[in-house]
Amino acid sequence: MITKQLLKDKGDTMEFNVEINHLSKTIGKKKIIKDLSLNIKKGEVFGLLGPNGAGKTTTIRMIVGLIDITAGSVKICGHDVQTNHKEALENVGAIVENPEMYPFLSGLENLKYFSRMHQDISPEKINEVIEFVNLKSRINDKVKTYSLGMRQRLGIAQSLLNTPKVLILDEPTNGLDPAGIKELRQYIQKLAHEKGVTVIVSSHILSEIELMCDRVAIIKEGELIAIENLKEKTDHRNYQLKVTPIDKAQELLAKEYQLTSQVRDELLEFQLAASNVEIPNIINLFVENNIAIYSIESKENTLEDKFMNLTLK
Repeated sequence: MITKQLLKDKGDTMEFNVEINHLSKTIGKKKIIKDLSLNIKKGEVFGLLGPNGAGKTTTIRMIVGLIDITAGSVKICGHDVQTNHKEALENVGAIVENPEMYPFLSGLENLKYFSRMHQDISPEKINEVIEFVNLKSRINDKVKTYSLGMRQRLGIAQSLLNTPKVLILDEPTNGLDPAGIKELRQYIQKLAHEKGVTVIVSSHILSEIELMCDRVAIIKEGELIAIENLKEKTDHRNYQLKVTPIDKAQELLAKEYQLTSQVRDELLEFQLAASNVEIPNIINLFVENNIAIYSIESKENTLEDKFMNLTLK
């Protein structure tokens, strides 16, 4: 399990809009979320990653108060979701799964309808969110004529009506084409970096999360196994070698270099510091031990690489 030191550095005075402490969820006899702790900063795009069934949506549902918390706590802008439910959720906008709109109403009529669920949403505020998501030219058209990307944008506009400090999006790129995904990414980053909104995004599309997010948490079987800062340049590279016999090559790496390696798609994979000069020596070691080398490839350690290495163990 990831150490608490990785979650929050001592002396860190950064403002956290979302604080998750020792969060757990049990359904029946099955523990879905296990002692999850996260601190999410003001103005950052934070990704939740994990295989199917890892607990991402369950975590989001607890954050927004849709399901009860078994143990632990969630605080939003300092308000506990369980004990100060109303105050906490006044700071939240959310789209959990697909945004639900009335198809036979126009986009504007939908926004006016949802604005009645909050206090003091002015016509000026409605126009502001329409401008922000660039729907002004189609806002008077019926929602049934909207593309999926336009519906997602209208959903974001609806979630921004109460000027939330935290926006939560569960699988927001589902069904979008590449242009729609890029457009949505730009809106999300603008919200976080220009407006100071904390955006939490859950998605299966690793390449998009890598482009969109500042940090990501990787969850496996309800446990937090890593937090990655995507804005920091990696100091490691991945190496893939096609060698025979591959098991002997693994043993030598472990014995001579204390390197952990894995076999994927019949390739031997391991990681070294970018400045490491050991590759020629490793090749010589393999040749001296009668290991045939057919190819070697070096590449930067991507989010997909990290995700696969952590979740396939």
